[in-house]
Amino acid sequence: MKILRKAILVLALLVFATGILGASIWQTAAQTTGEDSVLLIEGEETAGSVPGQATEEVNKVDYDLHWGGTLYTGILPDHLLYPLKMIRDKIWLFLTTDSLKKAELYLKFADKRLLAAEALININKIDLGITTLTKAEKYLEQAVSQEKVAKEAGKETTELLEKLSQATLKHEEVILKFEKKIPNTARPVYDSALQYARQGYQQVMERLGK
Repeated sequence: MKILRKAILVLALLVFATGILGASIWQTAAQTTGEDSVLLIEGEETAGSVPGQATEEVNKVDYDLHWGGTLYTGILPDHLLYPLKMIRDKIWLFLTTDSLKKAELYLKFADKRLLAAEALININKIDLGITTLTKAEKYLEQAVSQEKVAKEAGKETTELLEKLSQATLKHEEVILKFEKKIPNTARPVYDSALQYARQGYQQVMERLGK
């Protein structure tokens, strides 16, 4: 039964992934335009920058935020197909049983949502951007927590901790970049998301003994 259940979930993941890929190809072929449409080609994106946005300053933290894909038509949280991406991610997490790999996966999702949040805020979709930012930092928190699970399972996590130390700093750096765009009504949620990154960094440094 477990093998059958896993096979069904894998099939479902493939179906959703194929649907998203097909829609992306259709969008590219149709040459859709607009402020929410994002096209990334491998080698063109820069770490910590939002797709389609010019980099205003040299990044201070040496960490590449993961966006993903060699050819990717960006699907932000306000896109019709975005729920499919969420289902795909949940299935992906469910199928990932190795604690170390799951921590890496949480970190990947955190990075992608941080970039999505920045993109939304930069086009003045503040409320949705803040909501997405909160999800990003909660994923980051789960990545840090999952490292502890991996460590307790006897896995070597030093390399992951070093990566998380840079990731948490990068998240803080990116979040602070659009601080001035956040209205007072959204300030508590923004501050809370920022605190997730800072607390994550503190926890990681403590585990590294620094």
